[in-house]
Amino acid sequence: MRIWIRFLVGSIIGVALGLWLPESGGDTAALFFGLSALVVNVGRYLLFPLVFFGLAIGTYELMQERVALRVYAKTAVLVLASSAGMIVLGTLAVLFLAPARVPPIFQETPILALPTLSQLLFRVFPRNLFGAFADDGNFLLPVAVVGLLLGVVAGRSQRTSEPLIQLFDSAARAFYTLVSWLMEILGIGMIAVSAAFVFELRAIIDFDIFSQLVLVLVFTVGLIIFVIFPLILYFVTDRENPFIWLFALIVPVLSAVFSRDAFFAVPPLLRVGKENLGIPRSVGSAVFSFAAVFAKGGTALVTAATFILILRSFTALGITFGQVLWVMTATFGLSFLLGSAPGSGVLIALSLLSGFYGRGMEEVFLIVLPIIPILVSIGVVLDVITTAFVASLVAYSERMRKRVDHLDFI
Repeated sequence: MRIWIRFLVGSIIGVALGLWLPESGGDTAALFFGLSALVVNVGRYLLFPLVFFGLAIGTYELMQERVALRVYAKTAVLVLASSAGMIVLGTLAVLFLAPARVPPIFQETPILALPTLSQLLFRVFPRNLFGAFADDGNFLLPVAVVGLLLGVVAGRSQRTSEPLIQLFDSAARAFYTLVSWLMEILGIGMIAVSAAFVFELRAIIDFDIFSQLVLVLVFTVGLIIFVIFPLILYFVTDRENPFIWLFALIVPVLSAVFSRDAFFAVPPLLRVGKENLGIPRSVGSAVFSFAAVFAKGGTALVTAATFILILRSFTALGITFGQVLWVMTATFGLSFLLGSAPGSGVLIALSLLSGFYGRGMEEVFLIVLPIIPILVSIGVVLDVITTAFVASLVAYSERMRKRVDHLDFI
C-alpha cells in the first residue's frame, strides 16, 4: 500500500474515532493526547541527524556543481518574497472581508516568549559546538548551520576531506533509509494524532464567535494553495499540471494538519520531495532545511490577520493605515524568529505582537486562545506547502528537477 494511502486512511480513522468516542470525563481524550505526543516525537526522532548529514553532503554536491551560492540566494529571495506576499494578502483579506469582532473573553495561559536576538545568535553559535545537538529539539537552525559549514569545508578542500565526504554520504543515505522505514508505520500513528486533534476541536467553546475569522483564513489560505501557487507553477514549469504537484504533497500536508508541528512534517517532506517531486538530494537538503526554519509565511499570515481582528475588536474607531503597516512589518520580522517554535508559532507571535503594541493590550491575544489549535494548524499547513513550493521553484530554475509520473508517487 502506498504511503499516502496509509496516512490518509489513518487520518480518516482517527477523525472518525475523535468524533464518535465519548470523552468519558476526559480519560479518552487524555489517552489520545498522550499517544499523539509519542507519535510526534517518533516522527521527529531522526530529523536532526537527517538534516545535519543531508545538508553537509548536499552543500558539498552543490559546490562541486558550482551552484551553491545561487541556490541559497534563490532560496532566500523566495522565502522573503513569499512571506511578505502572504502577510499582505492575509491583512487585506481580514480588512476587506471584515469578519465579526470578537468579544473580550479571556483565558489564563502561561506567557510564552521567544529568545531575544542576542540569545538567538548564541544558540546558533553556542560556546561548545556539540551544544547545537543538545537542544530541546525545537531549534533546527544551529544543526543546519554546522552542516552547512562542514559542507562548505568539504567542498573547498575535497582532497583532504575525502574520508569526511564519504562519511557524510553514507550517514545521509542511512538516515534517509531509516526515515523511509519510519514512514511505513507512521500511517498507523496518524490515527492517534488526528483523533487527538479532533478532541481538541471538540473542547472549543463558543466556536461561533470565531467562525468568521476561521472562514476568512481558510478562504485566504485556500486561495494561495489552490490558485496562486498552482498558477505560478503552471507558467514557470512549462504548463505542467500543478495539481499533480499538490497531490504529491498529501503525506506532509496531512502530517501538518493534524500534528500542527512543522518539524513532524519535514521528514515526510524530504522524502516526498525526492521521490514525488523529483528534487535531488543536493537541492532538497539545502532548501527544505532552511525553508523549514525561515519560511513561516503561513504562520505570519494567520498572525497578522488575527491581530488586526483583535485590534478591531478593541478599538471603537477604525484601524489606521499606520497600525496596519506596523502589524505587517512587525509580523514580517517576527516570522524569521519562529523557527524555534515549530508547534506554537501563531500563539507566540501573537503574544509578542501584543507585548510590542502595549497600550494596555499586552494580554489581549488571550481572546483567541480557544481556537489556537485551528490557527496553528492553518499556519503550519501553509508553511509546509510554501517550503515545497520554494524547493520546487529552485530545483526547476536550476534544471535539476526530475519529472516523476504521478503513478509512481509513494
